[in-house]
Amino acid sequence: MAEISANDTKTKLEVMAHFDKDALEFDFERTAAGYRLRHRLVKSLIAREYKPSAVALDIGCGTGEYTLSLAQVGFEVVGGDLSNGMLAVAKSKIKGHELAQKIQLIRLESTKLPFQNEFFDIITCIALLDWVPDSHRLLVEANRVLKHQAKLIVCEDALWSPYRIYRKIQGFFGRSGKRYARIFSSRELQRTLTTSGFIIEKFFGDVLLAQSVTRLLFEPKGIVLADKVLKATQPLDRRLTNLPLLKSLSAHYIIEARKR
Repeated sequence: MAEISANDTKTKLEVMAHFDKDALEFDFERTAAGYRLRHRLVKSLIAREYKPSAVALDIGCGTGEYTLSLAQVGFEVVGGDLSNGMLAVAKSKIKGHELAQKIQLIRLESTKLPFQNEFFDIITCIALLDWVPDSHRLLVEANRVLKHQAKLIVCEDALWSPYRIYRKIQGFFGRSGKRYARIFSSRELQRTLTTSGFIIEKFFGDVLLAQSVTRLLFEPKGIVLADKVLKATQPLDRRLTNLPLLKSLSAHYIIEARKR
């Protein structure tokens, strides 16, 4: 167990260093059309869960993109991340914002949440599980601090996403960041959630066709072209990315799960 703990600690330090270094670039990339589509889909799930005085937790909040969205919907929000660099960008983004008083940003260890049982009305966990060595432990902790029947919203890279594979090929040539944990298949992700105490209510993909047409979909440049491609392909994409055989070819999995 000591060896596993040491390996986990090393991984966390490497992940922190990666995101501390690339926080500004990470934030800029999220302006790309594909990420904005993912954001809209996640925000639509979030909005349906709001009720007065509700409190939300954004685990692995990064530069505050979804933390701010939770506050815009109406939630009081705690956003937490392990990376000081990411938190610094999030704080600069939220400082002076009209919703700043609804948001608290803290440095957070996702597998050791410093909150009492059944405290939050909703939790978001966006693009985090594949960076955490013990994703099951993270989800068990999320389950613990969620209120009974409350929702967890998860988003992860899909296993066979064409754009993810393109980035992996780039990585062989030293042109993209290293991953520190596995990428989940849809079946693995469902099993991890259910064994952590969640019932999956929605599980779908976000975009399939457009990412095959243009890699600009996930790059901040060429937004006009990417938006046009998205507009043309979305009606069919919405049907295709719900099909089990094609879900893993979408760019991301988006899951809405409920605590048992």
